[in-house]
Amino acid sequence: MFSSERKLVIFIGVACLFLALMGYAWKQRTMIPYVTVPLERVTTPFKYGTARFLEDIHTGIAVIDNAIDKTLEIDQLETDNAQLKQKLINYDEMQAENDRLRALLKFQQDHPQFKMVAATVIGRNFGTWANTLTIDRGRAEGITVNMPVVVPGGVVGFVSDVYEHSARVQTMIDPRTAIGVIVQRPASRVASVVRGNGANPGNPLLVDIARDGDVLKGDLLITSGYGGIYPKGLPVGTVLDITNDAEGFVKNATIEPAANFRNIEEVFVIIGSQEAAPAAPVQDPKLVPQTHRDQVEGIKGASNQ
Repeated sequence: MFSSERKLVIFIGVACLFLALMGYAWKQRTMIPYVTVPLERVTTPFKYGTARFLEDIHTGIAVIDNAIDKTLEIDQLETDNAQLKQKLINYDEMQAENDRLRALLKFQQDHPQFKMVAATVIGRNFGTWANTLTIDRGRAEGITVNMPVVVPGGVVGFVSDVYEHSARVQTMIDPRTAIGVIVQRPASRVASVVRGNGANPGNPLLVDIARDGDVLKGDLLITSGYGGIYPKGLPVGTVLDITNDAEGFVKNATIEPAANFRNIEEVFVIIGSQEAAPAAPVQDPKLVPQTHRDQVEGIKGASNQ
């Protein structure tokens, strides 16, 4: 037992002495070349390898840091780009809404004879057999059936159904709709009716024009005021093409609506007008020749011609 401990103490002492000598030799390496030169030759590859290894580690860490920074920078740029795009979209939307509201305000100012309620389109039903809109104004806002609906461009249609806070608008391109119109051109003033065209919903028809009726391509049609729904003088559409009826007695015309039905978002409902409806033409009565009975009972009337 004693021998083992003694050997351990001797080993530790020798090791400490060796380390001390090595340390002393390293400090005095410039003065003891026969010791330092072999030592440096032995340690140089290790020092070089260690330096390269540490340098590679440092370079790798720098590359990783740089990559992380670039990734964060790219993410931030993408976020900023998305925010700028959204701001641009919002700006364009606000600009479009501002343009529409300006047009509505100008129309209202240019037509002080009308009392109008502005409404937003909240639903559409465009098809072959029905072309209607749903607006966000109804009975509570003073809307009633048969009130005309317009935009600054021209006639949209009329109110066909009313609910508490909404209403359905039957548009002028609906096949069930008919509007009395006049050719605005002073030399013409031909009166007829524009009807919805089920075969081509986007282009209603000016129907039953006399064969010699003075209607030309490009003529503007306005409401005639007859029928009790639309005030006189509202733009309805422009004549695109004229064709003769199959029987040859009348002709019809294809119309480009004045209102752009593809992008209607806000409308006006005319709830009152200071303009009276045009009076029906007055004709002199033609008296029926008296008979014996007329002489006895008195003349019972005349028939308008």
